[in-house]
Amino acid sequence: MIRIIFVAAVALLVWMAVQKFKASPPAMRKKMLLQWLLIAFAGLIVLAAATGRIHWIGAVIAALLPLLGRGMQLLVQVAPWLAPWLAKRAKASEDTTKPQHPPAGSMDLAEARKVLGVDENADKDAVIAAHRRLMQKLHPDRGGNDYLAARINEAKRVLLDYLNR
Repeated sequence: MIRIIFVAAVALLVWMAVQKFKASPPAMRKKMLLQWLLIAFAGLIVLAAATGRIHWIGAVIAALLPLLGRGMQLLVQVAPWLAPWLAKRAKASEDTTKPQHPPAGSMDLAEARKVLGVDENADKDAVIAAHRRLMQKLHPDRGGNDYLAARINEAKRVLLDYLNR
């Protein structure tokens, strides 16, 4: 009887999690999924320890693994001389992962045509249609990102300015 209740509770939790995942904005889904995976991992470790499938020391070690990130903050409090070194490493990591964007207004006609996927003979309507098609796919609200949306908008502006001369 207890197993049936346990399975029903797990099924209910999974259903609630899926509903919350579907209702969340796309930007929050990755973070939410990671949190749920960590909670599920910790739950499985506790369940394995409770049923005797894993030694309790192994369960404690596994449960402490997600806390390692917080442990770095504590380490900085205990050894303040580590703070500049950790900050330097974090800045170096951030610099390598940050995409290098060209300055705004630096797009030429050939690049604008390539971004929108139009040829040299494209008229105003073709440019607007290509812009609309790409923005429907790559808008930040639909899973795209701000950089791509900005490039598409700039390409449209460059080509329409050229065609309106």
